[in-house]
Amino acid sequence: MRPIAFLVAYDGTNWCGSQRQKNGRSVQGELEAAIQKITGTFSPVTLAGRTDAGVHATGQCGRFETASCVPDERFSLALNTKLDNSIRVTRSWGCAPEFHPRFSAVERTYRYTILHAPVANPLLARITGWVREPLDVERMTQASAVFIGEHDFVAWQSAGSPNGPTVRNLTKLKIGRTRALGTDLVEIEIAANAFLYQMVRNIVGALIEVGRGTLETEDLQLLMEGRDRTKCPAPAPPQGLCLESISYGNY
Repeated sequence: MRPIAFLVAYDGTNWCGSQRQKNGRSVQGELEAAIQKITGTFSPVTLAGRTDAGVHATGQCGRFETASCVPDERFSLALNTKLDNSIRVTRSWGCAPEFHPRFSAVERTYRYTILHAPVANPLLARITGWVREPLDVERMTQASAVFIGEHDFVAWQSAGSPNGPTVRNLTKLKIGRTRALGTDLVEIEIAANAFLYQMVRNIVGALIEVGRGTLETEDLQLLMEGRDRTKCPAPAPPQGLCLESISYGNY
């Protein structure tokens, strides 16, 4: 048996999430089924992180073990012949036995895209969260400084989170404007050593309220210090979120 690592991109719209579940089709389950079709043997897949239903990825990382004679770098091509069109393995390679997609990661980067227009663009509906009202990006940028650095983000995790430490080190939060298909977009790039359950969507939801003018920077600071999720704004919709990349340091 040898370990194979891979990068996978997917449109999460029609999946119940990345993690294998009993109540629907998952990205992990689809990958495992494709590997079994290629090798004839079931091989459990480990992914770097869990994404919810509707959330996308361009740089999700995974690993499995196999005794197949398929060359390491050819697995990506072989798997893509068996996968749903919404999932593509973009690269595969032989990895060190100790490499773990989740625990070897040193930084994860997400991008949230807001469709910012009076009328939603149907061509972007699957990959953006729509906000009708004007957004003040400068106010959002100023308020984002509250989240930078090492903090207890317990107020920014959703109900149902597993018990465990809630301190995270958020290293980047960049907000900017762009356009696609004739539509104004606001992009929020967030990087951290790790994220809590729905932490990115919860932070984006709060920043949207700042952009609308219903919250101030000081309000975000008080919410952080208050440690009470029930007093925070609702999370941003899942479809605007994409797991963009994962850094593995020396691997």
